[in-house]
Amino acid sequence: MTGLRATLLGASAAVLTAQIAVGAAYAADPVKIDVSGEASAVAGVADGDAQGDVNAKVSFKGSTVLDNGLELGAVLTGRLDADQPRQLFGGGRYSGLLIGGPRGVGPDSSDAYLQGAYAYARGSFGQLIVGRDAGIARILSVSSPTIFSSVNVNDWQTDLSGLNDVHTINDFSGYSTKLTYMPPANFLGGVFGGLQLGVSYSPVLKNCGDPLCAPQTGFVISPDGAMLTADSHWDDAVEAALYYEKGIKVGGSNRLFVGVGASFVTADEHAGLDAPSIYDDYEAYSVGLNLAYRGITLGGSVKSTNAGLASLGDDGYLAFDAGVTFRTGEEEGDVAVMLGYGQSEANSIGLNPLDPSLFQDTRTAQAGVTYVLGRGITIGAAAQYTEAKKPVAAGGPQEAATVVIESSIKF
Repeated sequence: MTGLRATLLGASAAVLTAQIAVGAAYAADPVKIDVSGEASAVAGVADGDAQGDVNAKVSFKGSTVLDNGLELGAVLTGRLDADQPRQLFGGGRYSGLLIGGPRGVGPDSSDAYLQGAYAYARGSFGQLIVGRDAGIARILSVSSPTIFSSVNVNDWQTDLSGLNDVHTINDFSGYSTKLTYMPPANFLGGVFGGLQLGVSYSPVLKNCGDPLCAPQTGFVISPDGAMLTADSHWDDAVEAALYYEKGIKVGGSNRLFVGVGASFVTADEHAGLDAPSIYDDYEAYSVGLNLAYRGITLGGSVKSTNAGLASLGDDGYLAFDAGVTFRTGEEEGDVAVMLGYGQSEANSIGLNPLDPSLFQDTRTAQAGVTYVLGRGITIGAAAQYTEAKKPVAAGGPQEAATVVIESSIKF
């Protein structure tokens, strides 16, 4: 079944690519090229040690609109990620113990790689995406608000402490090759007019092998290599997600905006073990809520997953985050402030056959302020405290206070 599904996905990609090529020749509009991206540079002190990090992403989009209104396009996204996480995550950042979705294609010795490459078709039927892209669970995700690009309590790109394991985004499939479909926005109308739905399907999630996948440090395998191999992987990852937004009039022209997101992800386990497996099919649920009124946004999210472990009592991972932000605007001279808190628990009952550092409880709190230097350009400072409770075999409880300065640009 897996081979058949992979074949169908490949055929869909070929058909969509052909449609784009043919459609461009008969388009009512010329091919339009758009370039967008973002970058952040972080410098700070974590538990007395000076550290830094750089992240950048740039996307190239080519699209055209046919006479019948159908939009066809393709997107390529490059990524630079200079600092990979320094710990293995049992249910947080990479959400599982087997090798998860690939993060990108490029030399494994390089910080730069091709993160996304996909084609899409958008029309009255909705939107169809085929290729390497984030799954619908991430696309429609809602979590606590933030004013920073990379230094966050949750869904972070930079963690100078190396201890933060709070992650509520259902991004288990990574940027694996997948098929995603979203019906037209507002297609239900009425009270459900602000509802957006979507599904994604990934036939195979696995390490694509040296030297094609980069960076490989994001993949989790058994530390001693005895239990899991490079052939251990997930098949048939299915994601379903929704996002609903509603504006409620609150006196005069002011509105209270409510945004709700929810998702479910599952994948079939293929550990490749001869002995009875401690692993099981992966399952994860995530839900988030945001409330926005004028310049204030309040919200949070929660994720629960079995982390791909066989059912053994309370095994699994549970995380939540909450926060509030206030912005005076997004033009030059505007400021923003934030408070955020996150907590996660990763548990294993009985003898742990894996590295005990995979199972820890984490608490993270952060406060910060940013200043807009120009449209899309900000500089800010944040203070973060992180506490990780690990088993004694993994070093015992650890904590770190971090102070950082982040400069970011979006275009």
